[in-house]
Amino acid sequence: MENLKTWLEHRKTDDKSVLSFFILGYLFLSLLCFGLLLLPISHNNSISLTDQLFYSISIVSTTGLAPGNFGADYTYFGHIVSLLFIQLGGIGYMALSSFIVLRHFSKLPTLSVRLLKLEFNLPTKYPLRSFIISVFAFTFFLEILGTITLYIGFDRQGIEHPLWNALFHSISAFCTAGFSLFSDSMVGYKSDGLISITLMVLSLLGSIGFIVLLDFWFRITKKRKHISQTAKIILVTTFGIWMLGALLIYFSDLELIRQGWLGLYHAIFQSISSHTTVGFNNYDIGDISIAGLFVMIIIMIIGASPAGTGGGIKTTSLGALIAVLVSVLRRKTHITFLKKEIPKTNIFLAISSITFYFIILCSGVWLITLIDGDRFPFVSILFECASALSTVGLSTGITGEFSDLSKIVISLLMFIGRLGVLTFGLALISKEPRSVFKPKIEEIAI
Repeated sequence: MENLKTWLEHRKTDDKSVLSFFILGYLFLSLLCFGLLLLPISHNNSISLTDQLFYSISIVSTTGLAPGNFGADYTYFGHIVSLLFIQLGGIGYMALSSFIVLRHFSKLPTLSVRLLKLEFNLPTKYPLRSFIISVFAFTFFLEILGTITLYIGFDRQGIEHPLWNALFHSISAFCTAGFSLFSDSMVGYKSDGLISITLMVLSLLGSIGFIVLLDFWFRITKKRKHISQTAKIILVTTFGIWMLGALLIYFSDLELIRQGWLGLYHAIFQSISSHTTVGFNNYDIGDISIAGLFVMIIIMIIGASPAGTGGGIKTTSLGALIAVLVSVLRRKTHITFLKKEIPKTNIFLAISSITFYFIILCSGVWLITLIDGDRFPFVSILFECASALSTVGLSTGITGEFSDLSKIVISLLMFIGRLGVLTFGLALISKEPRSVFKPKIEEIAI
């Protein structure tokens, strides 16, 4: 343990080194998962190397896209390996290593601090020790609670090995991975309210992030009088997105409307699944109308919240963008959300993140359209790419039919989505800041 701390303390902590270390960490996890899944004991069927790599990246990035039937393709050992990497990918490898270091030492090395803030998008001044402890405390408490509830539901349904299925799907839901041991995801249990509601609650708690959970814990234990502005923005945008999304999905699809309240229930489940980036479905995505798919694409792009287990551009980025729009329309001199000013640096980061997200998304869609555009509808390709980049895992059913080149593109999108598009962009093109003269200001037409 002393060797680990010494090794971390002697690593470079400049921006480029931290970014590179972060990316290499997830690349190592993906390759390790790939190597373990290649073992004969891990899989039942003959799976190509491209599909094995696809599975590995999807597992570590907690996406859930699968080129085949995940439950049937892998053995019990393969499922255990997958679950371990889903858990590690969900809570983050730096959270685990930092937790181990803090168990033996009172202070984190500088590299660990910077990597944690990068991995969870934490504010500059944040109680890291409390945060790390909360990550593990909330994760295991909620996953165990979810396992108990799902066990009751699966046992009542007469499912074979209900405890194992409950544990697997509880972790998969909280880590917003969306991997299921059932061939039809959750379509077969759409009428079981206990199972569906448990999955929705787990995915919502995982997606809103540990900042919100820790803030509420501090509020309950009276360590703070109020929850943070970040938590308020996350809660407002999260509730607004999945409620509005559910209504839009429902009214976009005639079949859902015909089903009445049951159709609205399905729409709520799919809205939460898209927004939290968990990727479970209790309704055949291929049967949803193009208008409904369009709504789901938008929800997937927005994604979950910072310091959580989901992907996307994040709810706080959307909140910052809405704040800019409202401030401009009202001709305000300051950008505010819930009566508090948002720093310009946060605004710049939000705009940069959203812009770079769409650059990568458009690049991925363009490449797959070039490769397989004559075989699939454009909306299905766009849906698949948005699902991959936001680490959602929902699919219209074309994942396994892609060519190997398209699967590699989707794999790259999933990997970038887990890192965070802005993190990937900074690693790709950022340079150390130089001392320069302030440039002249000249207005442009907007």
